[in-house]
Amino acid sequence: MAFRDDAQQLIQQRKFDELESLWMAELDRGSTDFEAFITTAKALRKAEQRTQSDTLLGLLADSFQDRKLWSQRLQVLKEIGRLSKHPAHLRPQVEEALRKSLGSHKSFDRAFQIAKFADPQSNPVERAEKIETWLMYDEGECFFMAGRGAGCITELNPELGIARLDFEKDKRVSVPLGAAAKYLVPLQDSHVLREKFRDPAKVRQEALSSPPQFFARILQSFGRPMMMGEVRDAVIGIVPDEKWTSWWTSARKNPQIVVSGTGAKATYSWNASAGDAEKTVRRDFERAEVKTQLDLARKHSGRSKELADFFSSTLAAEAGRLSRTDGALAWQILTTLESLPGSYAAPVEPASLLTGPMASRTVAAIGDKPMRERALQVVREHHPDWPKVYSELFFLEDEPRILTTIFSTLEKEGQAEIRDRLIDETLRYPRRHPRAFYWYVKRVAEDESWSERTTYALLFLILDALTHDEFAPVRARLKDFFDKGGLAVRIINDQANEEQARKLVDTLDRYGAVEEYRREIVKAAALMKHPGLREPQAEAIYATADSFEKKRAELEHMRRVEIPANSKALQAARELGDLSENFEYKSARARAEYLAARAAKLSSELSHTRVLDPASIDVSQVRVGTKIRLSNGDLSRDVTILGPWESEPEHGVYSNQSDVAKALVGHTAGDIVSFMGNDYTIESIRRWTE
Repeated sequence: MAFRDDAQQLIQQRKFDELESLWMAELDRGSTDFEAFITTAKALRKAEQRTQSDTLLGLLADSFQDRKLWSQRLQVLKEIGRLSKHPAHLRPQVEEALRKSLGSHKSFDRAFQIAKFADPQSNPVERAEKIETWLMYDEGECFFMAGRGAGCITELNPELGIARLDFEKDKRVSVPLGAAAKYLVPLQDSHVLREKFRDPAKVRQEALSSPPQFFARILQSFGRPMMMGEVRDAVIGIVPDEKWTSWWTSARKNPQIVVSGTGAKATYSWNASAGDAEKTVRRDFERAEVKTQLDLARKHSGRSKELADFFSSTLAAEAGRLSRTDGALAWQILTTLESLPGSYAAPVEPASLLTGPMASRTVAAIGDKPMRERALQVVREHHPDWPKVYSELFFLEDEPRILTTIFSTLEKEGQAEIRDRLIDETLRYPRRHPRAFYWYVKRVAEDESWSERTTYALLFLILDALTHDEFAPVRARLKDFFDKGGLAVRIINDQANEEQARKLVDTLDRYGAVEEYRREIVKAAALMKHPGLREPQAEAIYATADSFEKKRAELEHMRRVEIPANSKALQAARELGDLSENFEYKSARARAEYLAARAAKLSSELSHTRVLDPASIDVSQVRVGTKIRLSNGDLSRDVTILGPWESEPEHGVYSNQSDVAKALVGHTAGDIVSFMGNDYTIESIRRWTE
């Protein structure tokens, strides 16, 4: 670094003669710091000293040649060639360096020929780099690949641009050479996984007899922190699958290994000594936020009494500070410290944090579910008005298991009135309490003692819930109740109510939130239970021939064009992965639900449509398909009665299902009728086309 820094300073001062002296002195010293020389040469060119840069690089290349440092010489020659307008003149020197540094590779001659290095029109620098890249993956070279472990190259095929490797479980795995650097980690001769190929029995014996030490060797060989999944891949073929869990439990106990983070993303790093590991843990603890500190204390309090005492006293002091602003976190800290070995003085009694007027909010804010359950028990034992706290928590809680605990405790302790009030509130305002509503439906579906609650009214509540955003987190699970053998089918089979069954079938046709295959399951169950539902009951929809044809064309276009196109979009979005954060997938899914509902509605309406024939309209009285002239003194107006598809009240056209139509239908010419708050006389009745 001293040479590089001094050189940069001289360039900035534009002392180029002194720089050349410094460069030559570094060469005389026998330096092999290739990167420092190249960085300096680039800085020279940037300072518009290209000639001097090229000269110094040439001297560097000659120096490496004299010392037979062929690999370094090759890199310098390539750098000179990149800057030259005529790199072809370097072909002999580059070829010599190539052969001296890489000629021992088994595939060198083949790679040299395929790269067409000798082609006089080619750029020797580009061809040399291509050969270098290929030979990195020559036969016999060993690599680590995530998900497969350690493997060796068995075939290099530059023509196809692939290398094939044999792994412990997978043979002849093809990896594109262009992507090899991304997926393959080279295993140097000193790498522990390299030993697997030289003496597999010895490596397996070492790994199984001393997991902590072998784990340390893995981390040292990779030279970086590793996640558990990477470690498991590394021991493929070394630690049997059936012994992995026990091996991993033992391997992590090495006092020189430090874990950072939690869950699957936790990383494990190596330290030179147990003391260094403890220093690393202490440093991470001091820099971390409180929740991470708590996690570190759980993991590392067993390292030493001194460290455990440090953790506990620090966290206890933090709990005292938080007791005034964040009772939930303060309680979690103090409760966790009770199970850790460190000594500390509790600033407050933990139970006191859960006995105040805001106890329900404090418990609800505890992020860890098992600790939240424990807090519930503390509230039950110490809070003077625990039933009130439980009833408040019922509508703050998201976890079904904890909701069951709250409900069961109220029931067991004779709090029937509060218990029933919670259920009444849940069913009266499901959108306010979506999690509680889902818990209730699930309980009804699973608990036979609640069979009297399996009613059609509950099914209609579920269908309505599916259309509201408040139920987005549980929407998929609510739909499961409409599967074969689910709650919806059970209610149909248990309830002998044909009218409600018909209403359910009609409602399903209007609600696109339930997939078509689920609607068909429920409809089939309803038809089997009530064969009378097969008889047409729907009210006829009157329509003109034009509007009927437009609706039919819309349905046809939807089935042939829009639905298939959206299905393709849905599949494409699904393939992007991570559906929870995939906007394209959610949008396509919502579109699919809308199209399914719209198609179902159109199909149902068209099947019940009665097309109006102007020639057959009886104008003796007001009916669908007639135009009525109304008069009120000097004021007169025309009103037309058609079906809902033609309704245009602003132009005097009303649906036969509207209140206006119902007030007029059946009347004859001369009758006085009430229309829009005024009385009118029907002057004439004629067909709507006249």
